[in-house]
Amino acid sequence: MKHMHALGLRLFLACALVFLVAGCGEGQDGSAEKAGKAIDEAVQKGTDSVNEAVENAGEAVSDTLESAADGIKDATDSTGEAMNDAETKAGDSATEAAALKD
Repeated sequence: MKHMHALGLRLFLACALVFLVAGCGEGQDGSAEKAGKAIDEAVQKGTDSVNEAVENAGEAVSDTLESAADGIKDATDSTGEAMNDAETKAGDSATEAAALKD
């Protein structure tokens, strides 16, 4: 019985010691906590960098597409004007040829 009582007392003291040590660490960051925070910050910075790079790439693609669309529009306008000029010249030439034939 004496051994049981001593064993119970030791078990109680061991549990109390564990809770006491766990409670004393409150408010202080251990090395694992500091490492975890550093990892969290690194991941957040990496995520922010990737998001910024994706946003910049999207803007660059948008700008490039807009410039390409403007270039196509300009080329189409120029081609249309050239075709109108060619049609006018062909009509004038046909009129002159018909006048010479008469």
